[in-house]
Amino acid sequence: MRPDTIPRFTLLSLHSRELQKASSWEEMGSIEFNGEEQARGETWWLDVCDAAEQDEPRQKIETFPSYYLISVRTLSTIADKYTKETAEYTAQSPTPTHPSMLYILVFRYGTVTFSTSGCEHVSRVRSRISRLYDPSVLSSDWICYALLDDVIDSFQPHMQSASRESESIQDEIFIARDDDMTPLMLRIYTIRKRINHLTHSLSGKSDVLNGFVKRCQTKAWHPALPEGDLIVYLSDVQDHLITILGELAHLDEITSRLQSNFLAQTSVNNMRLSVRLNSGLSKVTILATIFVPLHMVTGLFGMNVTVPGQEVESLAWFFGIVGVFVAIILAACLVFVRLKLL
Repeated sequence: MRPDTIPRFTLLSLHSRELQKASSWEEMGSIEFNGEEQARGETWWLDVCDAAEQDEPRQKIETFPSYYLISVRTLSTIADKYTKETAEYTAQSPTPTHPSMLYILVFRYGTVTFSTSGCEHVSRVRSRISRLYDPSVLSSDWICYALLDDVIDSFQPHMQSASRESESIQDEIFIARDDDMTPLMLRIYTIRKRINHLTHSLSGKSDVLNGFVKRCQTKAWHPALPEGDLIVYLSDVQDHLITILGELAHLDEITSRLQSNFLAQTSVNNMRLSVRLNSGLSKVTILATIFVPLHMVTGLFGMNVTVPGQEVESLAWFFGIVGVFVAIILAACLVFVRLKLL
C-alpha cells in the first residue's frame, strides 16, 4: 500500500457507529458531518495517525475553557528488534526502546486523538464502543476515560511477565554453575531495566488522572450525562494504577535483593576458587621445598668432582645415596603432614 493511500484519519460517529477513513486531510475535508446529529450534540471521535515525526515524551494534562489536552506514554509500539542474547536469557517481551505518546484532545462533543501506526489502544476502544449496550454513556470524556483505562491495563501483562522472570531467577541463583553466572547477571540487569522503564512510564499518569478527575468535577458540558459514574470509573483506574505501581515497587525491591544475592554468591564462588588455588599452590611449594635441595645436591655431584664410592665396583654407595634421598623425602612429607600442610 502506498503511503498516500494509508488511512491516517479515522472518524467515528458514536451515534450511528459509522466509521469513515481518509488518507489525506483534503480527503478528510470531503467527509460531511450529519447536521442533525451535530444539532443534537452527538459525540464524534477523530483519530489522526502519525501526526508528527517527533513526540514530546512528557505526560501531562492541560486544561482550557472549552477543551483539554492529555498526553500519555504508552507501550503500544514494542521494539521488535533486540539482540539474540537477550532473547536467549529471558522469555518475556522486549522492553520498548523509544516512548510512544498518545495525545487526546477533548472538546464538548468531540474527541481528537493523535496516535502512532498500529496503536492497539485506539482499535480496542473502538471495539469496546461497538460492544457497548447503553450508548447514552458515550461522551467525549468517556472516550478519554476508555483510552486511559486501556493504556494502564496494557502495563499489567508486562508486570506479570517481570514477576515470573524474577521468580525464575530467584530459583536459579543459588544452584547456578560458574558458567551460568554471566547469563544470569544479564537476566538480572535486563529485568531491572524493564521494571525501571515500566515505573517511569507509569509515574506521570497519576497526575494526569488527578487532573482529569478535577476537570470532570468542575465542568458542566453534559449536564444530562452521569458525570458521577465517570468519576467512579476514573477512581477504579486510579486504584488500578496505584496497585500496579505498588507491585512494581515490590518487584524492584525483590530484584535488588536478587542482585545482592547474586553478588554474594559470586563472592562465595570466587572465595572457594581462591581457596582451591591456594591449596594447590601450597602443595606445589612444599614439593619444591623438598626436591629443589635434592636436585641441587645431584647437580653438584654431576660436575667433574670425585663422587663418594667412585672407585668401588659395587652399587652400595649408589643405593645408599638414593636411600638417604628417599629418607629425607619421607621425613619431610611426614613433617608437613603433621603440620597439616600436605
